[in-house]
Amino acid sequence: MVANLRLMPGYDPDWRDKVNDLAMRYRVLGGRKDLTADEAEELSALRGRIDDALNTRFRTTLEYRDFYFARARALLEAEGIEMPLPNLPADATQEQIDDVLSGVWAAVEVTNSETF
Repeated sequence: MVANLRLMPGYDPDWRDKVNDLAMRYRVLGGRKDLTADEAEELSALRGRIDDALNTRFRTTLEYRDFYFARARALLEAEGIEMPLPNLPADATQEQIDDVLSGVWAAVEVTNSETF
């Protein structure tokens, strides 16, 4: 039984439309050879904006945690890294979840940068 759930800030039931619009703009700009400085800057920022829009699909931090922890576990396993993830409660904040995920990405980066 889940006692409390924390709603995600920025949940948007129309997230798919926003992601599609951003992705279309990304494809348009990405397909051009000669971008203006403003267009190059926009293209660079679009990937982050798409990621942000994708995260608005989560209604609760529990959904967010479960989705990203599953991805993190798969990545750690694929990289052969033994790193248990903490048992964050269902009402963990997005910041708490992101702190754990930052540790996972850092461990993968360190592992991949090591030379033997």
